[in-house]
Amino acid sequence: MAEVQALFFDVDLAVRDKIHRGVRLQWLPKTPDGERRLRRHMRVLDKMQIEEVVVERGEGGSWVQRVVEGPNAGTRFVARFEPGDGANTRVRMEAFVGPKGFAQGLGKLSPLGLEKAMKRTLGEFKRALQGYQPGRAHGQVLAALADAGRWSTAMRGLDDARKRSLVATLLETAWSIACVDEGPDDAERDAMRAVVAALWNTALDPAAEERMVKAAIDAVAKQGAATRCAALGAKLRSLGFGELGVHVAVLVAEISHGLDPAELDALRALAQAAGVPDETLHALVRRTEEALAGGDPLARMSTFV
Repeated sequence: MAEVQALFFDVDLAVRDKIHRGVRLQWLPKTPDGERRLRRHMRVLDKMQIEEVVVERGEGGSWVQRVVEGPNAGTRFVARFEPGDGANTRVRMEAFVGPKGFAQGLGKLSPLGLEKAMKRTLGEFKRALQGYQPGRAHGQVLAALADAGRWSTAMRGLDDARKRSLVATLLETAWSIACVDEGPDDAERDAMRAVVAALWNTALDPAAEERMVKAAIDAVAKQGAATRCAALGAKLRSLGFGELGVHVAVLVAEISHGLDPAELDALRALAQAAGVPDETLHALVRRTEEALAGGDPLARMSTFV
């Protein structure tokens, strides 16, 4: 347990090695009363959110992160450490939202966005502790796609032209979600190959993969993630496969680091245009997360307060 606690409090590691995806931390000079703050740059949707935070030891050796300046001022995240089975350590994280709420620009999905933020943080600490190795999609990709098999019969019934249009749109959608933040990482690429193999029993040609990635990066940069996803969602809806497209996009977004706010916003734009209600999107996120977790207790560690 001591090693896990030490990792959480090793703020220099987070600053130096950038263990939190999409977040950059820098030390600020000490305040007159000796408090040592961090400036946190975090991309939220299409804007850079800048906050000042303090990491300190709380009651019973708990890890406390306080937001002292910025949109989420007054918000606290508290992680408590308990002995688990054998040599394992159980970490429970809670969020105490400040007077202005939790500013992620996600409307009705804000509670989900907050919960996902906590789960991502726990996952990033866990990977830093265990020596995370990229290059392989973790979790049960095929299990996450299990209930997508019901679309196979409908796809086989399409004429060739419509089938080609659907396949192209599904791939464009998935790559666009993967390119929302920093371009697809190795795990997202591996997930896409697994998706293609599962749905169409074929493999992605490496050259074709690179062309699709470049096209997705260019389109997202030119149009913006939400606009691009809305256009793809409308096309999926016209083809009659809106929910399948959202399902595949959720899987690709979840596979490597979990959903971040930008990906969640893009998924929401996609789902709305595809005719998929927020409730269905929420359910798809939950089911995909559970399938990828494969029984990992980490999937049940965060609570919303």
